[in-house]
Amino acid sequence: MGRHVDQGRTPSKAPTSARLKAHPRDRTLVLVGAERGTSSTPRGAEERLEELFEERCDRQQAEGRRGHPAVDTADGPLRYEEIDVRANRLARFLLAHGVSPGDRIALLFDDAVRSYICMLAVLKAHAVYVPLDPAFPSDRISYIVADSDVAMVLTESRLADTLLPDAAARAMYLDKADREISAFAPSRLDWPAPTSSADGLAYIIYTSGSTGRPKGVAISHASICHFVRVAADTYGYNADDRVYQGMTTAFDFSVEEIWVPWMVGATLVPRPPGNNLLGADLAEFISARNITALCCVPTLLATLDDEVPGLRFLLVSGEACPADLVVRWHRPGRRFLNVYGPTEATVTATWGTAEPGRPVTLGKPLPGYSAVILDPVEDRALPHGELGEIGLAGIGLAQGYINRPELTEKAFIPDFLGLEDNPSHRIYRTGDLGRFNERDEIEYHGRTDTQVKVRGYRVELSEIENVLLQMPGMGVAVVKTWEPEPGMTELVAYYTMYEGAARVEGIEIRTWLGERLPAYMVPGYFQYLRSMPVMVSGKVDRKKLPNPSGPRAISTDFADTSPATATEQILAPALAAALQLTSVSATANFFNDLGANSLLMAHFCANVRKEAHSPSVSMRDVYAHPTIAALAAALDANETRLSPARADDGSEAAAVPFLRVGTGQYVLCGALQAIAALAYAYVAVLIPFAGQQWIAASRQPIDLVARSAGVGSLAFLVLAILPVGLKWVLIGRWKAREFPVWSLSYFRFWFVKTVINTSPIRMFVGTPVFPLYLKALGAKIGPRVTVLSSKIPACTDLLTVGADTVIRKDSTFNCYRAHAGRIQTGSVTLGRNVLIGEQSVLDIDTVMGDDAQLGHSSSLHRFQSVPPGSIWNGSPAQPAGTGFRRAGQANSGTRRRVSFSFWTVVIHMVVSSAALAALDVVLASLPSGDTDPTRLSFWATLLLLSFIVLFGSIVTAFVLAATVPRLLALVLVPGKDYPLYGARFGLFRTMQRLTNLKELLKLTGDSSMIVHYLKLLGYKQPNMVQTGSNFGVGLKHDSPTMITVGTGTMVSDGLSIINADYSDTAFRLSPAAIGTKSFFGNNIAYPAGAAVGDNCLIGTKTMVPLEGPLRQGVGLLGAPPFEIPRTVDRDSTFDRFRTADELRRRLPAKNRHNAVTVALYLLARWVELYVILLAAWATQTLLPNAGGIGALAGLGAMIVTTSVLTILVERASLGFGRLAPVLCSIYEVPFWRHERFWKLSAGGVVQMFNGTPFKPVIWRLLGVRMGKKVFDDGCGIPERTLVTIGDHCTLNANSVVQCHSMEDGAFKLDAISVGTGCTLGVGAFIHYGTTMHDGSELEADSFLMKGEDVPAGGIFGGNPARELTRQAVLR
Repeated sequence: MGRHVDQGRTPSKAPTSARLKAHPRDRTLVLVGAERGTSSTPRGAEERLEELFEERCDRQQAEGRRGHPAVDTADGPLRYEEIDVRANRLARFLLAHGVSPGDRIALLFDDAVRSYICMLAVLKAHAVYVPLDPAFPSDRISYIVADSDVAMVLTESRLADTLLPDAAARAMYLDKADREISAFAPSRLDWPAPTSSADGLAYIIYTSGSTGRPKGVAISHASICHFVRVAADTYGYNADDRVYQGMTTAFDFSVEEIWVPWMVGATLVPRPPGNNLLGADLAEFISARNITALCCVPTLLATLDDEVPGLRFLLVSGEACPADLVVRWHRPGRRFLNVYGPTEATVTATWGTAEPGRPVTLGKPLPGYSAVILDPVEDRALPHGELGEIGLAGIGLAQGYINRPELTEKAFIPDFLGLEDNPSHRIYRTGDLGRFNERDEIEYHGRTDTQVKVRGYRVELSEIENVLLQMPGMGVAVVKTWEPEPGMTELVAYYTMYEGAARVEGIEIRTWLGERLPAYMVPGYFQYLRSMPVMVSGKVDRKKLPNPSGPRAISTDFADTSPATATEQILAPALAAALQLTSVSATANFFNDLGANSLLMAHFCANVRKEAHSPSVSMRDVYAHPTIAALAAALDANETRLSPARADDGSEAAAVPFLRVGTGQYVLCGALQAIAALAYAYVAVLIPFAGQQWIAASRQPIDLVARSAGVGSLAFLVLAILPVGLKWVLIGRWKAREFPVWSLSYFRFWFVKTVINTSPIRMFVGTPVFPLYLKALGAKIGPRVTVLSSKIPACTDLLTVGADTVIRKDSTFNCYRAHAGRIQTGSVTLGRNVLIGEQSVLDIDTVMGDDAQLGHSSSLHRFQSVPPGSIWNGSPAQPAGTGFRRAGQANSGTRRRVSFSFWTVVIHMVVSSAALAALDVVLASLPSGDTDPTRLSFWATLLLLSFIVLFGSIVTAFVLAATVPRLLALVLVPGKDYPLYGARFGLFRTMQRLTNLKELLKLTGDSSMIVHYLKLLGYKQPNMVQTGSNFGVGLKHDSPTMITVGTGTMVSDGLSIINADYSDTAFRLSPAAIGTKSFFGNNIAYPAGAAVGDNCLIGTKTMVPLEGPLRQGVGLLGAPPFEIPRTVDRDSTFDRFRTADELRRRLPAKNRHNAVTVALYLLARWVELYVILLAAWATQTLLPNAGGIGALAGLGAMIVTTSVLTILVERASLGFGRLAPVLCSIYEVPFWRHERFWKLSAGGVVQMFNGTPFKPVIWRLLGVRMGKKVFDDGCGIPERTLVTIGDHCTLNANSVVQCHSMEDGAFKLDAISVGTGCTLGVGAFIHYGTTMHDGSELEADSFLMKGEDVPAGGIFGGNPARELTRQAVLR
């Protein structure tokens, strides 16, 4: 069951079987590989690579290893048989779409599994695959597609839009064709032999070319089949190995990682999408995924600081391996190979074991290969020991370079030695210098030409030189490698300028090259020379080029800020050492300003770890905070903010083990919830239904109005009082306790919580009626309490609110939380005259003393207590300086409160009655019961009625929102204190509600219409710059006529502009001004008087400061906020889209796309309403005498059909595919499509099922990879198909799992993974690219920033979140 060895042979400890032979013609010494074993013997010219994979699949089944995975990703394992079947289907699909044997098919994917299946499918179709890398510039991709005469490009739509704009070949978007592909037969294709192309090609891989263009290397099936067979015999993989696959398929090193392990039945573990893994991140991935075998370049291996015990097999290739690396990584029992081979010799030609104390060599040829040392100039072999050019021969030689006959002839010379086992009769000149040593192994001594390898990438220096020479004024350009320290290879560009041309600096050249070449081909150093050193021949003498005299090319567009804090003084020298600089500015961006790459930053992380008492830095930290100042601030905040007294107990806190429940209990709870929901719905519809029939029986207008008022009032009273009665009957008084979710206790809790939240009393939030209702539910509410938050607490008996307290809108004080599979109830106690800011969260067991204040966007974690008279803010809250009270006092006595409450009740009953009357009119307009539904007029009537209702409602809403609030605003003067519950307060509430209509914001948001709609409401937008995405759909405000938004500012979703302040007796309106050229992330509360000016970046969930100096030109992050560089995380790659010319071209295109999106949105709503009216007609016609049961059936039909419809619409917006990580501008098509997805996504249908087993089912239908028995109490997941939630997770109310950001117009989308048994606290927010491992927790109102990795069992909390100490959790 182990190794793929047919003759019981085990891999040799060293390649001693290779032998040095004297050629009989001239006694030239030739190093010849060992004789082939049976398993590596060619089976004929028609042997094909895909057939080797099929043999392995059959062998797996014969050996009883059918379930053994071929690939294991974060999405789960795939068996060999599954890979084979999917490739078979795709191959048949390709043939059906015109692919013929011998056609060249390009593959452009960033998904590993998709790449594997497509490679196999193309081969099964007897075509030739041409792999491409999405990281290539589009110009390079277009060239490869044209040069290789590609007939079709297989890709995904999100990649094609930006990378294939000019490609001549037909593109096939597999993400849109998956359903069609799945319909094809799963069996293997039965080809009549021989049907392969005449040249027998398997693939074409492009390498760096000397003409400035890459060159395609053509590899035959015979060559690749031979290689994978002999490598499988020789290397020593086990069938149980798990092999890391990290290289893109566009480089032939990936063949080493993929096909050889497959030949022995091993499992591939591809790296996750996104940045390459290096250093500690790679080590963690290897350990977490139980990887046993690693193939990589030596530079990558050198980034791993610590031993990775699970690795039993190491293979390095691609560049010279330092001896000290062998010493570091050699272990008894670990097989360590150093292999060598250019693409032209089919991946690898020689191999050797690496052992300490022995010189590191290229080893000896693999079976079927031969090596000879050639004169670099003449076609002759050199004697043993002489230095010359390494020549390779054998079955593994490529057929040559496509479309480059002269280059092929130069590199593949005729076999003038007449070597054995050399079917092509050619020898390939590698361009590498070497010699045979005393052990008959090949020593490597560098290059003979300009081709080098940098960080494992093969780079043709002349390609870089040719691009350099295209720069205006450039005279001569030469590029070579330089080692600033042993083992670190850097590119250096030397250049001269034409006489009279202005000299350009290194940073300008780096920018020029970065727009035209892959990042790994951009030099780090640039050396200006007055003239180049030349040889007698007139050629540049590269040996006389000096080492670069200056530092790494860095930008000068930043302040030279010296490190200030202790942490900065640790980080800055470590970064300077990694970058070979004397010093670095604390505000310089690592990548944009200092020209660093991921490898250099891995060295930086290693340097920091070597310092005593240094903070722990990971690559994710580096990408999240790419300046010394930002990184130091984040690390300091992690160390001190949440645990100021670490000495008491500074150990890391461990999460509580999550609770598992049985399937029977889970199913029973769901069944009870369904029955209870139906029963309550029956009662809820019974009164309106019976009343509607009673109203319809009237023929007198006055009587009709009276009946409507009576029915409306009765329905309102019953639906408001019934939850109170149910609470006292089923629960009695809530007490602090803990019980499992899905238990009978939980069922009672859920039912009472649900019916309370469906109470129409929500309409009275912000009035004296609402506190009275809370008192009826058992809360201890003092006099003159103002509650503006509509979030009704569930366990009301545990809520105590003292007199004169004000709780602002969108605050959460549930008196319960879900935690690790349990419901925990606990008290929330607020003293007298307490102020709770907007968007704040109060966890259970929290206390605020008399006269205390909690700022906006703040939270109290469990057991936190604010002393009397104190002012706190932040998450978790801590003492603050400036208070948050702005409104004064006014006359608001008992009489005013009673009067306001009376008239509010009356008005709402009138509105309810009017709504019932309108409903009656609509129902009366439905086709009569005797109408024949087979006639066109029936459907036309429904169509017309639904059109009038929908678009009439929208037009009416627009008219009301545009006129009434502006008139009401005339009587509201900014800066004046008005009495609560007076006439002006009622007018203000009306204005507030009319200007915050969610449907109008959903219609206009994320499009160019939003700025015009906001202007209609009263927003002032001087010199407004249209971006097409100025605001999202989740916007709130108090008084729109008092809001000014500066030009060039962009706002994501969830902004709440606070320009109303409250005391216990008064309210005050104030102007709120947002600065110019700013960016706002998600879920931000922005108060009037904010100390924020122009050109600021406000990060997601950031608390906007009210105190301190006016911030301008900075970024703000966290709660309490701290400053970061304005350009943090900004991707300047997309600055080109912000030019006036580009905006004039792209904005109209975006507007056209958005217009179609709005039309689709309206069409979806129209169809939804059409279905609802059809269900209403069916209920009236088919169940005329069924009473409440009939009404309930109709309501159920409406809910089910509209739910299915909205789910289908959302999935259709993605082409029934899945999202994938992307980085693009908001002016590019992928972002426009994502806006369409947002607009058409299912909203309310998901939240209807909170706290039930049905919610995870809905998530799965929408594409979330949802585990078993997940408890979801109200989590929001915008990008469903990018999210993985493990089994038994606990997701609290108002938590958010968001996979995107769009900072400064750069749209970024990445996946999120939440492991088994994790808990997300109330209001917790997870950003894209994060991972929470099994059993970890994120505390209430915490913000887990992009790229974070929460360890198993860890507890993170705060904004931004950091790992908590035990004391921080228990205090």
